[in-house]
Amino acid sequence: MKTLLRKVSSGRYFQGPDQWTMDAGEAMNFKSIDRALDFIDKWNLKDVELAFAFGDSVDVTGVAIEKVSLRYSQG
Repeated sequence: MKTLLRKVSSGRYFQGPDQWTMDAGEAMNFKSIDRALDFIDKWNLKDVELAFAFGDSVDVTGVAIEKVSLRYSQG
């Protein structure tokens, strides 16, 4: 599973500093929910959601940040 960040308004995925892509395969893989959430907090990102890609699938599932009430490791 790949853990990605997706900008809600544009559908683009975070690739690197000031770089966003429409291709989930080119996006930065945060590898864990906690790392992605820490990155969002550190850089005070708005209008983003967690997105998950499974295997080589082009299907990506998104989850709004507001719905992530606990850190994954706290569950």
